[in-house]
Amino acid sequence: MILVVDDDPLVRAAIARAVTELGYLVVEAGDGGAALAAVETGGVTLVILDYVMPDMDGAEVGRAIAEIDPDLPLVFSTGHAALRALRTAAGEEIEVLEKPFTLDELEALLLDKLAERRRRIA
Repeated sequence: MILVVDDDPLVRAAIARAVTELGYLVVEAGDGGAALAAVETGGVTLVILDYVMPDMDGAEVGRAIAEIDPDLPLVFSTGHAALRALRTAAGEEIEVLEKPFTLDELEALLLDKLAERRRRIA
């Protein structure tokens, strides 16, 4: 199951719809607290996480998720304006899906990150 985290309900719904079109089950969260609750519940195999959110930004949520499940792949989704701040907060080695993105870009990244997760936990 793919967790889509974005505080903008229209953006979250669009990303969730795209992930569903690619054949994945999706759960949505509108903020960091809801995202952490979903991860703690179990069954999440990858997180698509917005960076610019109120209360907890994506980097804070990502660090908290890594404490719960260090093998859970995180893909940050952000616009170009926030990319520098994201890399400063979360590091250069993070995966970023820059908005707007195509369905092909999303699919390639999901396939890659899920295959990487399978290799790590095997």
